Amino acid sequence: MHHLRGSQAEQQDPLSPAVAPPKPHLRFFFWCVILVLGLLQAWARRNEMSPDGISYIEIGWATARFGLHQIVNAYWSPLYPFLLSLVFRFFHPPEQWEFTAVHLLNFVLYVASLASFELFLKELILQRQSAGEAPEKSLPVCPRTAWIWGYIFFLWASYFWLGAAVVTPDLCVATLVFLATALLLRIRRGRGNGIVFAVLGALLGLGYLAKAAMFPLSFVFLFSAFRLSRRAGSSFRVATVRIMLAAGVFAAFALPLIISLSTQKGRPTFGDSGALNYAMYINGAPRWVHWHGQPPGSGVPAHPMRELSSDPSLYEFAQPVPGSYPPWYDPSYWYEGIKPHFSLRGQAWALYRTANVYLKLISRTGALYAVFVALALLARKTGNWKFEAEKLFWVWLPSFAAFGMYALVHAEQRFLSGFALILLMWILSSLRLAEEAGTRFGGRLILLAGLVPALAISWAAARDLNDVIRDKPYEPWVVAQQLHFMGIAPGTEVGYLGTGGDAYWAHLAGVRIIAEIPYTEMPRFIAADAARRQQVLALFPSVGARAIVTRNADAANPADGWRPIPGTHHFIWQQPWLVAAPDKK
Repeated sequence: MHHLRGSQAEQQDPLSPAVAPPKPHLRFFFWCVILVLGLLQAWARRNEMSPDGISYIEIGWATARFGLHQIVNAYWSPLYPFLLSLVFRFFHPPEQWEFTAVHLLNFVLYVASLASFELFLKELILQRQSAGEAPEKSLPVCPRTAWIWGYIFFLWASYFWLGAAVVTPDLCVATLVFLATALLLRIRRGRGNGIVFAVLGALLGLGYLAKAAMFPLSFVFLFSAFRLSRRAGSSFRVATVRIMLAAGVFAAFALPLIISLSTQKGRPTFGDSGALNYAMYINGAPRWVHWHGQPPGSGVPAHPMRELSSDPSLYEFAQPVPGSYPPWYDPSYWYEGIKPHFSLRGQAWALYRTANVYLKLISRTGALYAVFVALALLARKTGNWKFEAEKLFWVWLPSFAAFGMYALVHAEQRFLSGFALILLMWILSSLRLAEEAGTRFGGRLILLAGLVPALAISWAAARDLNDVIRDKPYEPWVVAQQLHFMGIAPGTEVGYLGTGGDAYWAHLAGVRIIAEIPYTEMPRFIAADAARRQQVLALFPSVGARAIVTRNADAANPADGWRPIPGTHHFIWQQPWLVAAPDKK
């Protein structure tokens, strides 16, 4: 029975060291496994990138070279590019190793998230152990079991929800959310002094600097902290003073950015990402780029891109926004003037889409289904679930609020990973077992709850190991090298047939995409006759593009002057007088 509920002494003193992290050798083993697999994941995915990641990297470089004012961007939050700027400033990674350096920073953030999750898990176990025995003499699973489950599901979530491979600030957010929730649990236990509230305010301020979505959620955290302080026995006056302290520290972090953004935009704002996403996902505005006032009623663009052609649409955006792909370096500039508005139909579709995302969140690999079926059988036979919703509602409210907030507009699994893992551990830790649960049946089911996700992790780790062994060439880097060989020097302006958010070669080559025919317009370009295609292609050099690149083989008709970029699936077009002789050195 020891493997289920620990010794009798542990149950008598729920706040004893017995609920601290498990024995050193067990903790060392899990830390080694988690760190080794996290590093394997980061290295195997070291070349993986996203359009968001390119923007964060380029803002990070601008900050390292020109100062902190470069970090003020109404769409991209500043904390992650600031951390990137430190990496770039002190290590100066060359272009070939830049993405690898970014993923190694992600690995550091991954380690920080593990440490913060461990603090959350410790507070959760302390809270569950202090609940005492229920009338039916059921006891919580022993701390050792809870720790093992915590480590396993942290690792599982890092593979299937959010890990070191994702070049976004979501790992920063998860780290801060774990810590903030741990402080809520500490406040619930009556240990919330002024220092705890000040630290909570600092964490929430950093959370807002990591992601604008944390600004409204911070007020939910603060309200929960106030309610928990009152439930823990603090007077109204004491709880109010402490929450004002937390709010003051939060404001000290948040106000400088809010003032800078509001000054930049000429209107009050704490960030435009929420408004733009609402317009895109609810009101039907074009997603991500090329908004010109459609659909009707969505507003009038203050900074519309220059349309060089309407059949097919060809857009030019060389000035004034920097970056290898200016439309995504600061979307708030190009979408200035948009007016989000409530739409019942759009809101219904958003709720439907996010419901599917939430279903996929718990369906990844099927591991959670197997775990909950196993534990439900165990609870039915020899225990029960004790969620203590009334006592702990305010602790979990911010996580529920995050799910509700994202459900209204747009959700992705990486947004919710930290909140989902918090709620998952709450559910698992709420299992209570009767004294007769120390049976082979109960032991096997508890083992299954850890074995199923461990098998899923093993499969994912084997895939990463295979990728490391194969070490396939990274095509965007090959494209960048070949462009240099063809005479396209860093700083050159080029065109693109396609939507340039995924043209990572442009960043690696140090060139700027200044005009493009979006993916949605490609069928019209391909269907045009040869004369019309030549007319459209000639518009690119007329605005300064020295070459045009595409990976659309159907658009790259050799008769139009296209030639393949060696060793890649991309193609290049240049007018004869713009073709530079290869460097034969």
